[in-house]
Amino acid sequence: MNIAMKTVTRFRHSSESAPRPPSRAPALSPNPHSALRTPHSLRRRFAWRLSVAVILVAAAFSPALPSSLHAAPVFQGADTLLRPKNYREWVFVGSSIGLEYSPEADKQKSGKSEYKNVYINPAAYRQFAKTGRFPEGTILVLETASSETKNEPGLQGSFQKEFIGLSAAVKDRKRFKEGWAYFRFSEGAGKLKPSAKPAEKSACYDCHRDKGATDHVFTQFYPVLRAAPANKP
Repeated sequence: MNIAMKTVTRFRHSSESAPRPPSRAPALSPNPHSALRTPHSLRRRFAWRLSVAVILVAAAFSPALPSSLHAAPVFQGADTLLRPKNYREWVFVGSSIGLEYSPEADKQKSGKSEYKNVYINPAAYRQFAKTGRFPEGTILVLETASSETKNEPGLQGSFQKEFIGLSAAVKDRKRFKEGWAYFRFSEGAGKLKPSAKPAEKSACYDCHRDKGATDHVFTQFYPVLRAAPANKP
């Protein structure tokens, strides 16, 4: 009996003094943000960030396209056209002096002839150059200038002196049943109105319909339009 008790006691002492294995830490749920990335994924992420940075820098330093390139007629109400802005940045169609369809054209005119400069909004010009047709939203601006003549030793000729008038033609079949409408912004003595109503049909439309070589437009007098790719023979 004493021998058995001593054996049990020695076994207890030996098991208590024996080192215990370290307890295992509970497994943590994987965190995608703290997970290690492979070199390949790091390279891809760096390349993507670099591309975004390049695009942002290019956008910041590249000049914005002028709004005049997207110019279109602006109306107030049903048919009141606001005077076009920055039209001198549009496509210059051509210029003429003293050219006019009128009953008095064959008579001797008194006074000096006027220059007429014509511009077209860029979007309409691009479409015309491709198709040979003026699209809806075409706006042609006619700027009138007085003329001055020089006749002195070593210098002869005529030049534009002062701007004295402004008119416009707009193609919009939804607004105007004839397709085209004509507007006059001149208010006398070189003054311009901020907006204009369509002119009487007999004032401009009839002449453009009868005399215009292409869709009510006097393309016969505008070499820029005649030279457009779609109109070359």
